[in-house]
Amino acid sequence: MNKPKTIPLWFLAVLTLTGTLAMHIFAPVLPLVAQDFHAGLNEVQLTLSVYIFGLAIGQLIYGPLADFVGRRPVLLFGMGLYTLASIFAMLAPNIELLIFARFLQSLGGCSGLLLGRAIVRDTSTGNEVTKRLSLLNMMVMLGPGLAPIIGGVLASISGWRFIFIVISALGLINLCLVWQYVTDQQPKNESSLNTVIHNYKNLVSSPQFIGYTTGGGLSTTAFYSFLGVAAFVVTNQMHGTLGQVSVYLGLIMLGIWLGSFASMKLIGRITIHQMIILGSIISFISSVVFFTNVSLNYMNPFAIITPIVVYCIGVGLTSPGALTQALSVNPKVAGSASGIYGFFQMLIGAICTSLAGLGSNPAFSTACVLLGSCIIAQVCFKAAKFFEVKQEQHELEINHA
Repeated sequence: MNKPKTIPLWFLAVLTLTGTLAMHIFAPVLPLVAQDFHAGLNEVQLTLSVYIFGLAIGQLIYGPLADFVGRRPVLLFGMGLYTLASIFAMLAPNIELLIFARFLQSLGGCSGLLLGRAIVRDTSTGNEVTKRLSLLNMMVMLGPGLAPIIGGVLASISGWRFIFIVISALGLINLCLVWQYVTDQQPKNESSLNTVIHNYKNLVSSPQFIGYTTGGGLSTTAFYSFLGVAAFVVTNQMHGTLGQVSVYLGLIMLGIWLGSFASMKLIGRITIHQMIILGSIISFISSVVFFTNVSLNYMNPFAIITPIVVYCIGVGLTSPGALTQALSVNPKVAGSASGIYGFFQMLIGAICTSLAGLGSNPAFSTACVLLGSCIIAQVCFKAAKFFEVKQEQHELEINHA
C-alpha cells in the first residue's frame, strides 16, 4: 500500500467549513430576501431550516457511503451538487424554488463538512491526528465568525443574489482541489450492509449514547435559533442595521471560538464530564439572563448580544466533551456514531430554528427555545452519566464474579 498522501490542512479547513459557510453567510440578508419575494418570516426562515436539515440528512448518508466507495467520488459528487445548487439558488424566481435550492446546496456541502475531518484521520498517524484535528477545528471556527460580515458586505455591493455567485465559485474551486489532492489511498470498508445496520441499531438503542447525543445536540446547535432571527431582532426590535447584524453574528462565533480554545486548555486538568457540566451551566445562566431581558423588553445590544455571546462560550466548552463521550460508547463504530451524532445536531438545530420563527416576537421565541434546550440538555447529560456509571458497576461485578 502506498504511503498516505499528505493533504494541505488549509484545503481541509476550507473543505470542512464550506458546508456551514453557506448557512452563516446568508443569515444577515434574510430580511432582503423577504422583501424581494414579498415573503413572511416563516417562509424565509425555511431557507435556513431546510439547509440545516439537509446537513443532518447528509451526515447519515455520506459517512457509510464514503467507507464503501471512497472519499474522492463522494466529495466530487458533493462539491458538484453544491456548485450547481448555488447557481440554481442565485437564479431562483420565487421563495419556493430558493428553499429547494438551499436544500440541495446543503446536501452537497455536507460532504466536505463530514469528510474533511475523516481525511485528516486517513492521512495522519499517532499524536499527529489529534494535533491536526485541533488545529483544523480552530481554523474552521474562523469561518462562521467572518461569514456573516462577508455576507452583509456582498449584499450591500450587489444584492443578496451576489452571495450565491461567490459560494458557487467556492464550490467549483473545491471541486478542482478535491480532484487534485484526494486520491483514496485508504482501503475501503468491507463490512456488509447488515453489519452497518446492526451497528446503527445498537447505538440508537443505547441510553448512554442517546443521552450524550441529544444533550450534545441541544447544547451545541440550539443557538441556531438566534442565527435565524438575528436579522429581524436587530433591525425590527433593536432598530439596528444589517451591518450591525453581521458584526453581532461575528461576535457570537467568536464566543464559540473562545469556548473551544478554553476546552483545549482544560483537557487534562478537569474530567470531560466536568467540562460538559461547566459549559452547560454557563449556557444555562446566560439563557436565563437573555430570557429575563427579553421578557422585560430590554432590547439593546448589551442586554441581548452579550448573553448570547456568553451562551456560545458555553457551547464551545460543551461541544468537544459531548462528542467525545458519545463516540466513546462504542469506539469500534466511531464512524457510525459520528454520523448519527452529527445528524441529531443538525436536526435539533433545524427544529430550534423553526420554533424561533413562531409568534410575533422572535426574540421571545428564541429565548424560550434556548432556555428550554438548556434544561433538557442538563437532564440528558445526567441520565447519560447515570447509565454510564451503572454500566461500569455492572462490568465490575462481572469481572469480580
